[in-house]
Parts: sequence; structure tokens; C-alpha cells
Amino acid sequence: MGAADIEKLFVGTWQLGDSYSEKAGQRSALPLGGQVIGQVNYDAAGNMAAQLMGADRPPLSSRNPQEVSDAEYRVAFQGYTSYFGTYVIDAEAGTVTHHVRGASVPNWPGHEQFRYFELDGEQLTLRTPPMRDNDGEKAVHTLVWHKVAGTGV
Repeated sequence: MGAADIEKLFVGTWQLGDSYSEKAGQRSALPLGGQVIGQVNYDAAGNMAAQLMGADRPPLSSRNPQEVSDAEYRVAFQGYTSYFGTYVIDAEAGTVTHHVRGASVPNWPGHEQFRYFELDGEQLTLRTPPMRDNDGEKAVHTLVWHKVAGTGV
């Protein structure tokens, strides 16, 4: 399969099917929790957007943001991540690089999110390079996406 074919297969909307972290051969939940809901979109013009959240995020105590405690905001923020920007695929290396323009994490814009990918029909698996976790050990985060029917080229 050529680079142009792979780029065409990326285009569309993908929903998260599975997510996990691996460290020393052991699987565990991602920082967002055991059940994560997510969607990533890639378009033919090279734009992308990704959103992930823990499925068990508690609702805020009020619809009025001024009535919500800092502790509630902290839990809500830590249970959700999103970013958007552009992407570049290196088909030969099996990588996709997301160039972040905006994100829920203020430190991310202007930086890159680098991922290894595997495409198998309507399934896209994205893996991070080994990343140091809070415990100081390196882990690889894996997201398994399924293409939403009716999207793509």
C-alpha cells in the first residue's frame, strides 16, 4: 500500500474502541480512567482534532460555572483532554505527527504529538513512544480507533 493510499485511509471520523497503557508488559488504564470515550477526525486537507474523556466523569454541581468549586473544575479538567491542529503521515516509518495549534492543556500548542500507527481495514491503532509516567517508569499508551460508517474518501 502506497503513502497516498494510507493518507486516504486516515481521512474520516474515528471513535475510540479501546485504550490502555503498557509498562513492563503489564496493561493498565490510561490516566483518564478505565473507560474512555473518544473521537478523532482527520480531513483530506491535513487538519485533525482529537477529544478524549473518562466515561465516569461526575457532573458539575451547577450549570452556572461561577457556582462550581475549584475542586470540581480540577476533576473535570483532569478527566478530559482535547487538541486540534494539522497532521503529517510518514507511511514508510508508520508514524503520524500531530502539530498542535490549540488544546485543553495550555502547554501543548506549538508542540507535536507523535504516534506510531497501524491500519487494519476500519481499525486504526495509535501508540505513543515510551513516555515517563508519574512513577518515573516508561509506558506506552495505546488507543484503538474504529472508523465511523460513512466517513472517509
